[in-house]
Amino acid sequence: MGVYTSEIEHVSPISAAKLFKAIILDGPTILPKALPGIVKSVEIIEGDGGPGTIRKFTSAKGYSINEIEAIDKEKYEFRNNVREGRKLGENLEKICNEYKMVQRKDGGCIVKKTTKYYTKNNQTLDEKYLKADDDATIASFKAVEDFLWLILITTKSP
Repeated sequence: MGVYTSEIEHVSPISAAKLFKAIILDGPTILPKALPGIVKSVEIIEGDGGPGTIRKFTSAKGYSINEIEAIDKEKYEFRNNVREGRKLGENLEKICNEYKMVQRKDGGCIVKKTTKYYTKNNQTLDEKYLKADDDATIASFKAVEDFLWLILITTKSP
């Protein structure tokens, strides 16, 4: 099995607490609304949202099943493994994601994501695939931020 690692950082204007809640804790509700052209649904198949929980992400292109490995609501850290579905394709055995949201003094946060791609039979993984996945992740963060700002703007009274 080959292992490829990708690390990204994204500076967000949203606080670590709010972004963690939106993406990680409330993901099954928020993600389909923030990413309607990409995420059709997120359903919990098994578990209570904590470690061991199995979730199914359905998109226009297929589905993926992931398992929550660890979640720390105070440190804003989260780990999951993609175990099945379209995202693995023919070459990948599993994908492990680790998210950390670090609060900044200006009220925003830095999102750090490390992804490990485990290939089947030591197959090589194209760098273009890694870049495309990183770009999609950052675009998703931005879409959630836009969605949260929209909620803030529309719920404030004049």
